[in-house]
Amino acid sequence: MVLLLAGGRGFTRRDGLRRLKERIENIPGATNVRYEPSRLRPRTVVADIDVEMYLGDAFPRQTATLEVLWRPHEGKDVQRVQWADEAVSLGWHKDDDHPDLGTTHFQLEASGEVVHEPGQIEVEAPLGFLEVCLDRLPDALRATSES
Repeated sequence: MVLLLAGGRGFTRRDGLRRLKERIENIPGATNVRYEPSRLRPRTVVADIDVEMYLGDAFPRQTATLEVLWRPHEGKDVQRVQWADEAVSLGWHKDDDHPDLGTTHFQLEASGEVVHEPGQIEVEAPLGFLEVCLDRLPDALRATSES
């Protein structure tokens, strides 16, 4: 079954997740890139991240997990790029959870507090959404080490 995505390109969910996985395999510091819950029933792509290798600088936290979800829907896809380490969980979510913040919101969980802000990402294609998030991620991470 081929889905026509909101971004205008048609491919299956499995093919979309495969493309996301291939991109994540090329992130510096990414290891153990895998489908979860399994290769046969992929829902997300998850990678273990060596933080200093990813950032190219010393950082107070050594390891993290990156999780990417893409669920195609007619009209608007659900997408999430989520980073989690021992101190923070942060990411960009394109879903209907916070419509007052726009089509995408940024979520930061740290020290028992959760903050939501407008995400301002209007890209529809899953790889484009991932690229925007990867471009913003280093600055978002560095901001968490300063607080």
